Order: sequence, then structure tokens, then C-alpha cells
Amino acid sequence: MAGAVTDGKALTAVVGAALAGALGAFAPTVYDAAAARRRAMDEAASAAALTDLDAGPATLLTARRAVVEFTGRAEELRALEGWCADQAAARMRLVTGPGGVGKTRLMLELSARMHDRGWGVAEVGERQEATALERYRQASDGRVLLVVDYAETRTGLDALLASVVADQGKGVRLLLLARSVGEWWDRLGAGEPPVRKAHTRATVERMELASEVQPGLSEAQVVAAAAADFARVRHLARVPDIALVRGRGPARILDLHAAALVGVLEAEQAPGTGTLHVDLAEVLADLLGHERRFWLRSAEAAGLCAGPGGLTSGMLAQLVAAASLLGARDRSEAVALLERVPEVPRSGQVADWLRSLYPPDTDGAGVGEWLGGLRPDRLAELHVSRELAGSDELAQRCLRDLNTAQARQALIVLGRASVDYGPAAELLRQIVPLVARVAAELEAPRETLAAISAAIPYPSLALAEAHAIIARKGLDTFPAGERSGDRASWLATVGILTAQLGHPADALPAEQEALAIRRELAERHPDRYRPDLARSLSNLGVRFWELGHPADALPPTQQAVTIYRELAERDPDRYRPDLAASLSNLGVRFWELGHPADALSPAHQAVTIYQELAERHPDRYRPDLAASLTNLGIWFSELGHPADALPLTQQAVTIYQELAERHPDHHRPDLARALSNLGMQFSELSRPADALPPTQQAITIRRELAERYPDRYRPDLARSLSHLGVRFMELGRLADALPPAQQAVTIYRELAERHPDRYRPDLAACLTNIGITLALLERLDEALPLVRQGMDLWQDLANRDAQRFETRYAASVDLLRALTGEADDS
Repeated sequence: MAGAVTDGKALTAVVGAALAGALGAFAPTVYDAAAARRRAMDEAASAAALTDLDAGPATLLTARRAVVEFTGRAEELRALEGWCADQAAARMRLVTGPGGVGKTRLMLELSARMHDRGWGVAEVGERQEATALERYRQASDGRVLLVVDYAETRTGLDALLASVVADQGKGVRLLLLARSVGEWWDRLGAGEPPVRKAHTRATVERMELASEVQPGLSEAQVVAAAAADFARVRHLARVPDIALVRGRGPARILDLHAAALVGVLEAEQAPGTGTLHVDLAEVLADLLGHERRFWLRSAEAAGLCAGPGGLTSGMLAQLVAAASLLGARDRSEAVALLERVPEVPRSGQVADWLRSLYPPDTDGAGVGEWLGGLRPDRLAELHVSRELAGSDELAQRCLRDLNTAQARQALIVLGRASVDYGPAAELLRQIVPLVARVAAELEAPRETLAAISAAIPYPSLALAEAHAIIARKGLDTFPAGERSGDRASWLATVGILTAQLGHPADALPAEQEALAIRRELAERHPDRYRPDLARSLSNLGVRFWELGHPADALPPTQQAVTIYRELAERDPDRYRPDLAASLSNLGVRFWELGHPADALSPAHQAVTIYQELAERHPDRYRPDLAASLTNLGIWFSELGHPADALPLTQQAVTIYQELAERHPDHHRPDLARALSNLGMQFSELSRPADALPPTQQAITIRRELAERYPDRYRPDLARSLSHLGVRFMELGRLADALPPAQQAVTIYRELAERHPDRYRPDLAACLTNIGITLALLERLDEALPLVRQGMDLWQDLANRDAQRFETRYAASVDLLRALTGEADDS
């Protein structure tokens, strides 16, 4: 996390010795840790400069060291202080934001302010959630602020929240910090009415931290102020002048502080240098270079590099990566960890050196650890990703034979890293099946599996299969046939993840059972379970649509819209996003049934809601806005208004291009879909030259996806290939049109054999198109059999669903008559 705690005042312990004794194994208070570190830093700054041999330079960036003066976040602090002071406020509050945006630093500043007002403040350690408040209340019934960092990785939050809402003391507030909401957050709300109420209010009042810490404060000003603080603690005579080389998008506060630190370190090495240019896109990598030099000097001083068997700089880097990835609970486990690094022997001396390099975190999240790791987190994530991606042997050694604690730790580190670093996603994909087996063999509790599942990003192409394995393991922990809401949640998750793998038929039974359970529960407890019922109805509609059963998909989708509309009227902040998603789905259902006019109204409503949401929370809702714009463009196009469709689709493409640059694993499929639609709309506007490039770009993306995930993306590839054939035909390039059309037919034949209801219409259309192409090339003998096959398929489809397919069948009959007439004439 990016640093900044208080304005220089020394921090004192929140509670006295009596309370500390009563807490026992409870995590050290925020103030015990912060005060000790602040005093140590002040002493070092007043005596001598911190040298690389005392601590790695990256430690100066950690939030708890508070080297840089706290800056900005005035509105956020005012809101959080008001929340603590308001007796009628909800007892729980959630703060989210990506790694490096300053969540921990904000928490520490709030903690300092509340302590000054007489509150007790304590950070809840891992595995201490169930007893944290009880232990505190044994010594005091006063007002207390409980803090949980990395909340998305915790398994005991339900017990902690239950104790908080039931507390009878003078006041309690629970602050959760997490990178994002997700399945972990949804499950936390599945409790008794008081818990659900607190969860609902926390959902509505969730504080999402933006990259900008203070309006009007430039990035250059943030860097200059941080550089002055870093120069002070390192006793640099002159604060260097640092010029930023800007990256794309706003920089996080950690990146800006890292740029300042790198500038100071560079100035130390080259005194008298003029303006130093620091590239924000490479600043963490640059900092790792300085950290590597620290490792080498520290190891040399410890005598670990001397002689023929001494450690090399590469070994040291891999040792730090292994420690940051897996950790160790005791010295013997740390010694064993060394064997995971190629050519490094078991050595107590090396383990002790590694521990001195990065001592265990005793501030809560790392309670019970013997070995710490590289900090801040994003620096560790970059280093681990690079080292493991750069050495197959290291990756294999570090990702096998893991115990439950190591497996969970590795999942958390790689799960976080995969958001910013592509190689981490591939590493995580390798590890999750192994972790599932390890967890099953060790009879891991459901809570552990839930934490593992929460650590995996969704949606993710690379991790979809592994995520589904974990979900099925979690579902297997329930007795067969249990009708609980918790089991329904696991069933729904299994269904969603199985469908993500391209197996909607296999997903359907789990979705249907989840719906049946939730319908029963909603009848008995409507306030608690109607939101879950709506979610299951919406999911079931998607599954039927994926299976090519739009008539079956429509009723559950309409029911979901009805429920979400009622919920959004009562609680708009919480349920308007769900209403927008269900409206968007309803538009798709109408379109699939051949009613694009009916699709327009729900699609318009979805776009309006998402535009409002994206203005307030762009990171969270811009993907949904792009999807709804794409759909609305399709409906306009279907209604013969491509000029109205084009700007909507162009806007969607722009959004997806930005998203895919930052998170390709998540958004490249969406970008391909939008590009494909853009090509079609240019075609409808008689602009075939403009239509060709986006169609080709879509094929490039989809071909790559289909090679890695054929079950899921071969249908999309076939569709794009078919479109490309049409684009070439429009340009008069008939010879170029034939190969992609033939490839599309080959794929659709395979798909239609496995899923006839879903893909026979596509196969019929593709056969018709390739027949026309061959006819235009004067190859009627080849064209006629394909056109007849297409006509036979349209006839069979029209016999089953005349409303949808009768027109297409009639057109195919007319085409065949025209072609056979040409054949007779010839």
C-alpha cells in the first residue's frame, strides 16, 4: 500500500497493559505497531541515514512506516470520521480499491484520529475474527474501531460481523479493507436479519478509492513532496528534481511515491545529476533493481556469497520470490523452503538471513508467521511473477507439494498479481488444480475453499477451469440434497463457472437446483432471499440462451426484471446495478426471439442506468456500460437503423480497447465482440472498406482465444470467419471470401453435432453464404449441394419454430430456385 500516516505526531498504544493481557493472542493494536515503527524511524532519522544494509529501500514505501507525510483524502476521512461518530450509522463500513491506491494508509490515519478522540483501535489478526470483539470486551466496554485489512482473503468474517451487530458495548465500528467486492462479499451478507441489514448498508455506503488523492494536487506535486521526505530520512543534502514519464491513465499513489524514492536513490548514486526522469510504467521494476543490490550487499556481509558454493544474485532473487510467495510458519519450514530454489541447500544460516531481510509482519494479517516477504504488496507481486515466469524449474518447485497454508498464500499472491501482471495468471492456472487436490486430501474446511475461490479473479480466461474445480470441491462439502441458502450459493457458483468453460448443458442442473432452493427460501423469508432468487432466475435465463432455447430463457429473465425492479425501488443504490444487468439480458432474450423492437426499451433503460453508475464508479461499471451500448447498437441495427447503432458501438469499442490494454485476460473477448459488431454496422451503412479492419481484428483476437480455450471461443471464431467472408464478398474479393467461409462451415458442423439447437441456425446461414460465394465464382456444381443442405436445415428449423425461421426457409427456397434456373440455363 502507498504510504502516509500521521502528521508527524508520535503514536501511542490504544489500550493499557491490562487490556493487552486480556486480548492474549489477539493481534497487536494498530498503535502498538505504528508507534514502534514511527519511533524507530524518528530515531534513525535523527541519528544516521538509513542504509541499504539496515533495510531494503522498498520498506520506506510501506504504509506502516509512514515515511511520507499523509496527503489528501479529506472527503474520505470526513465521511469515515462521521461514520464513527454517528450513533445511528451502520456498524460496518467497506473501503475498496486496487493495490497501491492507499487503503492501508487511510486506515492508519483514521485510526490515529479516532484514538485522539478516545476510541480504542485494534487490527483484527488472521484467524482471530471469531473472538476478536469478545476478547476486547473482556477488558473494556468502551468505543472501539476494529480494522480488517485484506478482508477478501479472510475466512472468519461472518463470525466477526455477527459479534459486531450483537455487541452491547458503548460503540463498535468495523472497517473492512479489500481490493474489490465479489463472491466473498456476497456470502458475508447471507446471515440473520441484523447481519443482512449491516451488510446492505455497507454495500450502499461502500467507499471506492480513486487514484487521485486530492483534487487539484498534481502528480508532480505528490512526487516532489514524497522525494523531500525520502531525502530527509536518507540524509540526502539536496532533494532531486524529478520529472515523470507518464503512463496511460491515472497513477496510483504507490507508483508516485515509488517514483520519488527511485529518484532519491538515483541521486544518491550520482550526486550532482540534473533533472532525473522516472518512467511511471517501469518504476516498480526500477525499484526492484535497487532492492536486488540491497540483497546482494546484505548476503555478502553475512558471508553467504563467498566461495564456490556461495549464493549468486540470481539465487538471492529467487529466494526472496519463494519467501514472498509461500512464507513460513516456523524456522524448520523456512529451511525446507530453501530447497524450492534450484541449487540452494538447506541452511539455517540462509533461513535466518532471509528472516532478517524481511521480518514477519506482526500487524495483524501475518500473525503466526515466522518469515515475512517483500513489501509493498505490488512490488512483491511483480517480483514473484517475473521470477517464476522466468524459470520453469523455480515455478515447478514452488507450485508443487504445498500444504494448505502455502497453497492459500500462493493463491492470494498470484490472484492479486494476475490483475496487473499477465504471467501471474498462467502461474495461477497451474496451481489451482493442485491446490484443489491438496485441499481435498487434507480435508480442508469449506471456509478455506471459499477463501481460495475469493482469491481467484472472475471472470478470467486463464483461471476458469481451476476456479470451477475449487467451486465443485466446496459444493461437495455439503450433504447431498441439503436445501440451505449457503448450498444454493455454491450451486450457483458451480453453474456460472461451468458455463464460463463453455459447457452450459453441464451447468444447467446446478443452476436449476439453486433456483429451486432459493424459490422455497424466498417464499418463507422474502426479504432475505428474493435478491438471491432474482439472481438465479437471471442466471437460468442466460443458460437457456446459451443452449439455444430463447423461448425457455424469456420467462425467468422477465421474472428477474420484475423482482429487481421492486428491489431497486426500495433500495436503488444496492439494486440498480442488478436491475440494469437483468434489463440488458431481457433485451438479448427478445432479440433472440426475433423481436428487436421489444428489445429496445429494456436496452435503453440499461444504458441509462449504467451511464449514471459509470460516472460515479468508472472502474466498476464501464465494462457494463460498454456491454449495454453494444447490445443497444445491435438492436438498432436489427431494426434497420445502422446510423443510430454506429456511434454506440464505436463508444463501446473505445471503452473495451482501454479495458483490454489494462486487463487483457478479462476484456479481450469483449473487445472482439464489439469489433465484430462494428464491422457489421459499417457493412450495413455500405462502407465495406471501413468494415474490413475491425472484422479482421476481431478474428485475430478470437483465433488466439480459440487456440487456448476451444470449447468457449470456437463458436465466436466461426462467427467472425463467416462475417469476414461476407466482408470480402462486399468488396468484390470473392476468392478471398471463400477460405474464411469454409473454415466457418467446418467449425459449425462440429458444433452443430454436439449442440444442434444452438448451432444449426448458424450452420444453415454459413452454408447459404458459402453457396452464394461459389455461385458468384461460377462454381455452381459445388454451390448447389451446400445451398440444398442449408435449405434442408432451414426447413427443419421452420417446422419446429415457424415464427423464427419461416422467412429464412422461404429465402433459401428462392435462392435454390434461382441457382437451379441458372444451372438449367447453362
